[in-house]
Amino acid sequence: MKLVRPMLINDAALVSSNVAEADYGAYNPATEYGLGDRVIVVAADVHLVYESLQAANTGHTPADEPAWWLEIGATNRWKMFDGSFNSQTTNADAIEAVLQQSERVNSVTLLNISAAEVQITVTDPVDGVVYDETESLVYDSGVNDWYAYFFEPIIRRGDFFTGDLPAYAAAEVAITLTAAGETVACGEVILGLAREIGKVEYGGASVGIRDFSVKDQNDFGDYTIVERNFSRRGSFNFWVDGGLTDELVRLLSLYRATPIVYVGIDRYRSTIVYGFFRDFSVVIAYPTHSFCNLEVEGLT
Repeated sequence: MKLVRPMLINDAALVSSNVAEADYGAYNPATEYGLGDRVIVVAADVHLVYESLQAANTGHTPADEPAWWLEIGATNRWKMFDGSFNSQTTNADAIEAVLQQSERVNSVTLLNISAAEVQITVTDPVDGVVYDETESLVYDSGVNDWYAYFFEPIIRRGDFFTGDLPAYAAAEVAITLTAAGETVACGEVILGLAREIGKVEYGGASVGIRDFSVKDQNDFGDYTIVERNFSRRGSFNFWVDGGLTDELVRLLSLYRATPIVYVGIDRYRSTIVYGFFRDFSVVIAYPTHSFCNLEVEGLT
């Protein structure tokens, strides 16, 4: 069982990106906007898309006048850093982002991704390139015989986690997702300091999703389905070294209202949940070990 404490990714952290920030035209107070027109507002640590709620919209500042403007969300470049699992940054062929560490980092988590391959490179200003790994995102979980190997459709992993980066404090981390001839997508990037907090019991871990889609059935049994976002959830029973019990309670109390990454079991990507814990309890079972239960609710 691991948890990852995320590093803040803001303007200072994003060194470069190959995704253009040109979703719509920049807001101009002298321009008259019509109903449904969209603009982008880019300022210090602000990268947002707004939609006009009225016709003849002139001189109304988007951030200050909600009667005139609706905030849609982050710009395409910044969707992968906006804290939302379902909103995705998209780009043709590849997404490349270079991030400057502001603190020690030893892990990279990528969520809701669509790509064929991921490359992570860490470059220290003194030591140079200290980490350079490329990994295929082909998903082989359902391939358990030769028939499946040859005939099952090729699918790709939607999540990626690596916790073996050297723990430098001021290096640059380059993340490259590629899929030649396709649209590459990334829902969320989390750089952070991972820490193992215990060992999950087999039989004591469960994962699932909470679906916010609407499914209405009429009098004839027909369904009208409106697809909406979903969030992950997980429940983990795990053992903790007795000497870590007090520190774990303190650590989780610090992140009770801050989304972080929880990794239940490394080999099961489905146990990666980015969100909050709903409930945490500790049973001090033995002098050397404590038994913990953690209920985690993911972000949408």
